[in-house]
Amino acid sequence: MQRWLLPLNLLLALLILAVLALVASDLVSFKMSALFPRRAAGSSAPAPPPPAAEDLLSFSAILEKGLFGKATQGKLTPITLAAPAGKGGAAAPAAPSVSDLTLLGTAVGSFRETFALIVKASTHEERVFRLGDMVFSAGPLVAVKKDVAEIVVGGKRVKILTPNAVAEAAKPGAPAAGTPGLAAPTGAGNYVVDARALNAALDNIGQAMTDARLLPSVKDGKVEGFRASEVKPQGIFGTVGIRNGDVLLRVNDFPIDSPEKAIQSFASLKGQSRIKLDMIRDGQPTTFNYDIR
Repeated sequence: MQRWLLPLNLLLALLILAVLALVASDLVSFKMSALFPRRAAGSSAPAPPPPAAEDLLSFSAILEKGLFGKATQGKLTPITLAAPAGKGGAAAPAAPSVSDLTLLGTAVGSFRETFALIVKASTHEERVFRLGDMVFSAGPLVAVKKDVAEIVVGGKRVKILTPNAVAEAAKPGAPAAGTPGLAAPTGAGNYVVDARALNAALDNIGQAMTDARLLPSVKDGKVEGFRASEVKPQGIFGTVGIRNGDVLLRVNDFPIDSPEKAIQSFASLKGQSRIKLDMIRDGQPTTFNYDIR
C-alpha cells in the first residue's frame, strides 16, 4: 500500500497544478481583455456619420430680434447660386450702353483741372465730370481730349464723341454755315449780335463748345477763368471777337472760374438783350459789350 501512495500523491499534485494553471490562464485572459478590448468587430462596423452642419437660417432670429442691439438688427437671406450660363439660366446683365451719352465740351489741364461735360440723351441730364468720376453709372472717366472722352466699360475703353466729331463726315460744314452773320463789330470792343443766330447757336451748345478749346487759367493757385485756344474763325467764339490766348473771366459779371459756371454762363445768354464779357487780352483787362438785336 505504501508503495502506491507516492505515485498517487504525485498524480494529485499534477492535477492540482493543472487546475491552478487553467485558473491563472483565465484570470490573465480576463485582465488582458479588460486592458485591450477587441477591435475586430468595431473595425468592420461602418463609421457613424458626422453630425450634419446646422442650417445658418436657424440663427435668423438673432438678427431679426436684434440680440446685439438695433445696429445689428436685420434679416438673414439664403444664398442662391446662379445657374451656369448657356444651360437655360438667366443671362448675365449686359454692360451699360453709352449710346445715349454725348460729349458737349472739354477742359484739359492738370489732373484736377481736366473736365468733360457730358449729356445723357434719355434724361437730358448734363453733368461735368472730372478724371476718375463715374459717368452716369456707365464707367469711370479715364481720358479727356479736345473732341473725345474715354470711359472704361467692362474692362474696355469706350469713346464718347462730340456732336461735331460724330457728324464730321456727313455734314462737316453745316454748323459753321450759320455763324458768319452772328456778330458784327461796331467799334472797339462793341458788337451787334443777331438774336436768332445766337439762339440757334445756343440750341446746339455741344457744337458751340467745340468751336474753341477752353483750358483753366490758374493764378495764385486758383482758377481765375478759362484760356481760349484753337479758336475757329467761323465759330461762335471767333465771330464775337475772341482770339487765341484770351482769358475769359466773367459773363455779365458772373465769374466763370469752374466748368459748371462756364456752362451756366453760356446757357444764360439765351434771351438776353445785352451781354458783357470781361477778359484778359495780352495781359491787360478788356471788356467786350454785345447788343442783341
